[in-house]
Amino acid sequence: MSGPAQRGSQSQQRVALPLHHTLPVIFGVALATGFSGAVVPGSLLAVVVRETLHRGWSAGPIMMIGHGILELAAIALLLTGLIKFARSGRVQAAIGLAGAAVLLFLGFQTLLVPGEAGAALRSAAGRSGGGWGSLIGLGALMSMANPYWWLWWATIGAAHSQWAVRRGKSGAGTYYVGHILSDVLWYSAVSIALGAGGSLLSAGALKGIYVACGIFLLALGALFAITGFKTLRGSGLRSPSPAPPEGPPDLTRD
Repeated sequence: MSGPAQRGSQSQQRVALPLHHTLPVIFGVALATGFSGAVVPGSLLAVVVRETLHRGWSAGPIMMIGHGILELAAIALLLTGLIKFARSGRVQAAIGLAGAAVLLFLGFQTLLVPGEAGAALRSAAGRSGGGWGSLIGLGALMSMANPYWWLWWATIGAAHSQWAVRRGKSGAGTYYVGHILSDVLWYSAVSIALGAGGSLLSAGALKGIYVACGIFLLALGALFAITGFKTLRGSGLRSPSPAPPEGPPDLTRD
C-alpha cells in the first residue's frame, strides 16, 4: 500500500472484518485491502514510472522485492509489538521530515532528466534489466520514506494482523502473501504496460511524464515536510483510533 490519502483516511475509521477466519477469507481481505491502497497514486508509483522509463519494464517487479522485504519486516515488528512506536506523533514527524528530504531530492533529480536528449530517453525506455540492487533498495526506501506507510501498519495493519493470526502462523503467512501480491500485481502491471509502450511514445511525451513525476514527488515531499513541522508544533497528526490490542499476537498455533 502506498497512497497517503488512502492511509490517512483509513487510519481514522474502524474496519469491519469478517467473522470467519478461513485461509481463503484471510487471503481475500488482504488482497482487497492491499489493492485499495496500491492503486492510490503515491511516491512509490511515481518512482516506478520514472525507473521504468529509464531501465525498462522489469523495474517495477524488481522494486517490489524491496517493498516486499520491508512489508515482511513490518509483519515481524507487529509480532513483537515494536511497531507501536509509529503511533507517536514525534516519530511520525521525524519519519515525515526524513521522507520529505528523500522525495525532494528525487523530485529535483527527476526534473533534470528531461534536459537529456530525446533519443537517449527513447533508448532508455526500451531497455530492460540492470541495477537490481539499487532498484530493490529504492523499492524499500520509497516505502520507508512515507510516514503513512508506518501509520497504516501501526493501526489498520496491526488490527488486520491480529485478526488473521487467530488462525495461527498460517493465517499470518496467508495475510502477508495476499497483501504483498496486490502490490506486486499492480506495480508490475503498470511497469510492464509502460515499458511495452515506452518505445512508441514521442520524446516530448516521455519528457512530459518525467516532469509530471518530478513535480508530483516535489509536491508530496513538501506535503510531508509541512505535516512533519506541524506535528512537531503539536498541531499535526494525533494518535490514531482504533489502537491495536496491546502486546504481540499469539502465534502458538500451527
